[in-house]
Amino acid sequence: MKPRSTLLRRTLMLAYGTVLLFAVLIMVIYNTLSPRIFAQNKIDDLIPKGQIISGYIESTLRGEISTAFLVPLIGRSTSQWEATVWVVDAQGDTLIRTQQASGRRVGRLPTALAQTMLPTVLSGGIATHIGPPEDLNPPAETSDKASSSSGVLDSIAGSEEDSASSSEEVISGSVVAVAVPIALFGEVVGAVFMAQTMTEVMSGMQALSNAIMFSLLLVVLLLLPIVLFFASRLSRPLARMRSVALTMAGGDLTVRADDQRPDEFGELGRALNFLSSELGATISSLQMERNRLQSLINGLSEGIIAVDAQGTTTLLNPAVHDLLGLDSTQQDVRAAAPDVFSMFDEALSGGQSLRRTIWQGGTALSISLSPLTDAQGQITGCVGIVSDVTSAERLEQTRRDYVANVSHELRTPLTAMRALMEPLRDGLIRTEEQRQQTYNVVLRETMRLSRLVSDMLELSRLQSGTASLERSVFNPRGVLEAVRDTYSAYAEDYQQTFVYDVQDALPDVLGNPDRTQQTLVALLDNAFKYTPEGGTVTLSAAASGEVVLVTVRDTGIGIGPEDLPHVFDRFYKVDKAHHSKGTGLGLAIAYEIMKQLGEEMTVESEPGKGSAFRFTLHAARA
Repeated sequence: MKPRSTLLRRTLMLAYGTVLLFAVLIMVIYNTLSPRIFAQNKIDDLIPKGQIISGYIESTLRGEISTAFLVPLIGRSTSQWEATVWVVDAQGDTLIRTQQASGRRVGRLPTALAQTMLPTVLSGGIATHIGPPEDLNPPAETSDKASSSSGVLDSIAGSEEDSASSSEEVISGSVVAVAVPIALFGEVVGAVFMAQTMTEVMSGMQALSNAIMFSLLLVVLLLLPIVLFFASRLSRPLARMRSVALTMAGGDLTVRADDQRPDEFGELGRALNFLSSELGATISSLQMERNRLQSLINGLSEGIIAVDAQGTTTLLNPAVHDLLGLDSTQQDVRAAAPDVFSMFDEALSGGQSLRRTIWQGGTALSISLSPLTDAQGQITGCVGIVSDVTSAERLEQTRRDYVANVSHELRTPLTAMRALMEPLRDGLIRTEEQRQQTYNVVLRETMRLSRLVSDMLELSRLQSGTASLERSVFNPRGVLEAVRDTYSAYAEDYQQTFVYDVQDALPDVLGNPDRTQQTLVALLDNAFKYTPEGGTVTLSAAASGEVVLVTVRDTGIGIGPEDLPHVFDRFYKVDKAHHSKGTGLGLAIAYEIMKQLGEEMTVESEPGKGSAFRFTLHAARA
């Protein structure tokens, strides 16, 4: 209600102020123009009166009227003609003058009026004057009779009563004056001057001025309720439009203004409604795009971080918490990941894009930062993308390790072969027995190189899916017994105990018997290799639900917890110095075989107590 009252008050003040200004302007114009208008009206009134007096004097000069009757005819008081009257001769000397109502004689005709108006009158015209005379204080007369001039008008000069003892009064201020010629037989012999001060002129109009001012005041008062009524009608639709606009600004775009009016308010209402509908459609589209973008950002596996120019976080998607290991309710993410946010500070201060890989715990994070700038080039914030590149980093590390391992595995037999071939070339080995021993070593190292290359090719074919892994139904007992016969003799030679613990009746399985035997050979070779003399290696198999679970267990040195996740990696050896036998590819090949056959291989181990490798063989369906 307050905004409407303000609008109504302003409208009322505007309308009522206009009325007041109109009244004031009328009064100002009236007070400015009315004196001259009233003065001109007074002149129009005095000219006929002056002509009447001039006629009396002409009649007296012709002898038609006695001079004794002249003064009563002209009047002894200015109130008779509503002006002061002077009768002057051709030289401007005053012959007759009226008295004021108080009885005091007026002064002689002001010299300025006589000098400026008399020439016009003597030429036969009527002279007028409005304004102050230049000299309103001529020298006082010493004698009334002395002022009369000789000539034609001398006969009427003595007709005026001697009032020398009465006090003189000089006319002052602005005056309205008229001069009418006195003619005798066609010749101007004098003039009748009639004058009245502007104060006297305006006094007659004071009542009219008061009436006009009272009328204006009354009109202003009467217009007050009318102005209030129309101002209220004018402000009411504006107040409704304002309320609708504020409601729209508050977010409610369903509200509509009154657009049924045929005037400008109706056009304004239609414009507001059109604006509301267009704005609603735009906001709806923006919200849809924002939700789509938000869903896209939240669904990214990469983390998105945005900060403002002061480094305050403005956006974090859920992936950031997972990548940085943060609690979703944690507020101070800057303190939880100082290394990450120090990069943001560096990008904001330098204004340059940054890309860096850092380790956050056990996770390798690739962080790419790009500063945001406005139209003036000022930095307004920074956006960063956080990606988990742990796998890529580990793959790169694996590649480097693979190259190093291959180089190491190749260098050892090549070095041995070179050390043996150089003595042969130089003839340092002379006996046949020494030459045969040298040939055997070279042959053994060559076979070692051949196995290494074969294993590498085999693993490569398995991983690329080009190796032959045809499946068929077979009973695993035959494969297990063949392996048992081979490694029973092997255990005796190395003074180890081999335990064969296989269930009597095993179901048929779906797989590849040759590849299954290759896997068992790799697991048993590894078990016997890392089991000291007097140790035990156990091969067991038993049906467990829909699979046959095959286990190779040993009592060897075991595997530490930090090595278990990498035990099936290529060239990986628990012995980091690579002093142990083998290429380090056996377990990797076995794992890839089972993986390609759709089986599962696991390992359990405890340092100093041995290890247990298990893999599954799915039973064939009937």
